[in-house]
Amino acid sequence: MKQYLEIKEQYKDCLLFFRLGDFYELFLDDAKTGAAVLDITLTSRDRGRDGRIPMAGVPYHAIDSYLAKLVKAGYKVAICEQVSEPGKELVEREVVRVVTPGTILDEKALDRKENNYLVALEKKGNLLGIAFADISTGSFSTKQIEIPGPELLEQTLVNELSQIRPSECILSDHLYNEPQLLKALRKYKNLNIFRFDDWGTYSDNADKHLKAHFKVRALDGLGLGNKPYAVKAASVLLGYLKHTQKDRVGHIREVGLSKTEKDMELDRSTIVNLELFQTLRDGERRGSLLEILDQTSTAMGGRLLRQWVLKPLSDQRQIEQRLNAVGELLAKRTLRVKLKEILSGITDFERLLSKLAVGVGNARDLINLKEGIKHVLTVKETSKETETELIKNMLENISIELRNLVEIVEKNITEEPPIELKNGNLIKTGVSKDLDTLKQEISGSTEFIADLESKERERTGISSLKVKYNLVFGYYIEITKANLHMVPKDYFRKQTLVNAERFYTNELKHHEEIILTAREKINELEYSLFLETVEKILEQTREIQKAAKSTAVLDCLLNFAELAEKENYCKPAFLQTGDIFIKDGRHPVVEKLLESSQFVPNDVTLNPKNQQLLVLTGPNMAGKSVYLRQTALIVLMAQMGSYVPAGEANISLVDKIFVRSGAADVITSGLSTFMVEMIETAYILNNATNSSLIVMDEIGRGTSTFDGISIAWSVAEYLVTNPRVRPKTLFATHYHELQKLEEKFPDKIKNYQMSVDGTGENPVFLHKVMRGGADHSYGIAVAKLSGVPEEITDKAYKILEKLENGKRDKAAPVKNTVEEKNELVEMLENIDTNLLTPLEALNKLAELKRLAIKAGKEQEAQV
Repeated sequence: MKQYLEIKEQYKDCLLFFRLGDFYELFLDDAKTGAAVLDITLTSRDRGRDGRIPMAGVPYHAIDSYLAKLVKAGYKVAICEQVSEPGKELVEREVVRVVTPGTILDEKALDRKENNYLVALEKKGNLLGIAFADISTGSFSTKQIEIPGPELLEQTLVNELSQIRPSECILSDHLYNEPQLLKALRKYKNLNIFRFDDWGTYSDNADKHLKAHFKVRALDGLGLGNKPYAVKAASVLLGYLKHTQKDRVGHIREVGLSKTEKDMELDRSTIVNLELFQTLRDGERRGSLLEILDQTSTAMGGRLLRQWVLKPLSDQRQIEQRLNAVGELLAKRTLRVKLKEILSGITDFERLLSKLAVGVGNARDLINLKEGIKHVLTVKETSKETETELIKNMLENISIELRNLVEIVEKNITEEPPIELKNGNLIKTGVSKDLDTLKQEISGSTEFIADLESKERERTGISSLKVKYNLVFGYYIEITKANLHMVPKDYFRKQTLVNAERFYTNELKHHEEIILTAREKINELEYSLFLETVEKILEQTREIQKAAKSTAVLDCLLNFAELAEKENYCKPAFLQTGDIFIKDGRHPVVEKLLESSQFVPNDVTLNPKNQQLLVLTGPNMAGKSVYLRQTALIVLMAQMGSYVPAGEANISLVDKIFVRSGAADVITSGLSTFMVEMIETAYILNNATNSSLIVMDEIGRGTSTFDGISIAWSVAEYLVTNPRVRPKTLFATHYHELQKLEEKFPDKIKNYQMSVDGTGENPVFLHKVMRGGADHSYGIAVAKLSGVPEEITDKAYKILEKLENGKRDKAAPVKNTVEEKNELVEMLENIDTNLLTPLEALNKLAELKRLAIKAGKEQEAQV
């Protein structure tokens, strides 16, 4: 217990798994926590005067499943192993690694097609450094961003975390005690937040630490020369990984910048509303864009595809490289089928390498790594006749020298090695003379014991006699009590059981000593040779990682080619004019949910000359939201380098896609539906550029009608009149009043509607987009179709008729005096808001509202 408490003192923030023989034990409060989380028995031991010590234990061979449960519950676990052989003295123990939500390596605890990121944040003033790593793959990135203002910290952090999707975040004591930052982080679901006590050690010496690890003289070559907080965050994150893995992080060979000018930008709202990874309804992957797009054959390809979805390209040359590669694979069907078959047999050797690098891999991992590399070399050979630049570059990154790795493993490691590393049977004959000699020494004794049972049965006449072995008593002969009278005189009693007795003979003891002594040496030598083999493999870490990346790229390109053929996608073309023209566009997910030929394709034209903003009206269920989202998804897919669901797609590059649609109350944050809507709208208006694509669905619906119309009108007008920023915009609304915007801005805004056949008793939604504005919302008709009781819909029709009649009466022309009209116009024209104090501005607005009401213009008064 003294030893346990000394080690626990160093790992206060962890549950300590303390190795005792075949078990990992938890003591004291750790035992209570572990028993509750793992649903295992809580026991205790007597400690004399100090009372009973709570205990809970798990078998050492099943540790991974228990670790996964604890980590999923948000705990850190320190693994304390026996590092000396049991003897007379206390066994030495030390922590060999710390397992956290962001550093777990068990395959069963990880999504095979998703990265498991750990993130570190460093902040000072409005500068934020973010570093993130996936230790299971060796990827490591950092960035530095400027937060526009304190009020945008939360929005900025949520957007960044939505891109990374981390499971764990580490902070300094200072940041952990910064309420605004912690509040913002806690709004990101399933994020485990921990303090790192050694923060200052790595933050204060960040430059030196990173240069030493990545073996560079200056950080400028890594793109970090003028990013001090990105450097600090990266250094701390690397230090944390070294702390948890006991310095075994040699597979982290590169640091990348996570955001470049060649990436399209997507914020959290866009990722959520486009349902890129999960649906809005139930948060499931089924029904998301990724579910449709991801038919990759490898785990590495699946992880890369997710990154491509998150970070579409903004560099036309890179996009066209991908498209040309997809085109070649699409044309060469025989090659595509061969490559797909080879890829389907490739193991996740990127993660296998990481396990070996941090010291938790076994001999089977080596075998699987070798098999994966063999397949990759076959891919290289099979693809050598390809012509496109991207595939050629990819094949060059698969080094032919990896054949050495295959030869090393095949020469040294047995074909079907055990998982346990210290019980032998790992190394082939011929690798070590000493090992072969030891095995030869025990072969005679092994044969003797193998034959002993049948010989002794024949000699003694005891048919139930058995020769057995266990770790405590070694080899023995077991005889049931009914046959004890037949035991020979040369048998010596070893142990008495309830129904049997165990014996040994001098000859058996002699051979046992030979076997056990030699076996201990064999096991030690085999383990040593295994570690030497791993070291040789890790010397090729960089080449293995390059091969993994190339495999992932090829997998994604093959995936795009398969999709293009199967789903009848077209190759997009890119323009320099700022226009977007899509003919017969389709929603890639919705069309799969419908039966064949049910989906109605639609065209869309956006251009900066005379159709910058489309006002789309029409009833619910008519397809407005599908039309808006499919346009955004087609643009996104095109810039991923994928063919797209359309008859034709001509697209000018987009730097950002913004999608604002609906909103849910964030009650725990004190934010209403309308507040969320306005925050997201403000973010779009403050961050959009001329090259952005904006999709706005029902702006202003979270407040009163006049307020909503006023906001929606003002936002639409701002998007086409702002001299600095005029993004291409799709603007869906139920406010038919907004159709007047086309009259005001005929060279910028055009009205479109979802067509409806209203000639029958119930409307028929045609799902076709037509020029012009809708004059009816069909809301009550939709309610009726949805099964709302008839007495309610009938009553609703009567109320609607009265309201519409009242509106028509109210809208009747009011005779205004010329003087009143002129006064209102003159005030509007002469207000220079730059010269007004806030109080003067309020007075002017109050006067304008009074005049508007007097003139009978209630809507203008609201505005």
